[in-house]
Amino acid sequence: MTFAIPQRIGWAVGIVDARGPDSLLEVGCGRGAAVGLIAESLTSGRILAIDRSADAIAAARERNRKWEVSGKAAFLHSPLCDLKDDGKRFDKIFAINVNLFWTDPGPALAVVRNRLKDEGRLYLFYESPQAARRAEIAERVKAKLSGSGLVIRKTVMKEIEDSPQLCLIAGHG
Repeated sequence: MTFAIPQRIGWAVGIVDARGPDSLLEVGCGRGAAVGLIAESLTSGRILAIDRSADAIAAARERNRKWEVSGKAAFLHSPLCDLKDDGKRFDKIFAINVNLFWTDPGPALAVVRNRLKDEGRLYLFYESPQAARRAEIAERVKAKLSGSGLVIRKTVMKEIEDSPQLCLIAGHG
């Protein structure tokens, strides 16, 4: 079965730029559109995709069955704040349109900080209904990250199909 990939997902995956041995965590994977694109570029690397919706995880697993069977992708029905620390660290953690990081990240930021490698990066992507809201969202995310041990390193904005896109890239402070 062939699935259409929205342009904004392709853009996000391009920015994450997964490479051969990378270890990645996708927070809020939804139906798994990004997983397949990421898995294609991995050699010895792996992506763990989590979502708090059991239905979304079931759809993501079905969509990416070959990547799960190959060992390049794994799926977990879990909210980020409940992700157990198994000692594994990620090179890259990303989330596409997951409002948690600008609304009330609470204990989720501690999970990200602890699971992100020292030189790792956190990529937060948002599709804003209006271009003017991008700056507001960026400032809210920066404020939420303040004091967490994570800091914004880069901000990227782009218009895709007349829709304002925002990417905030953070790392350990």
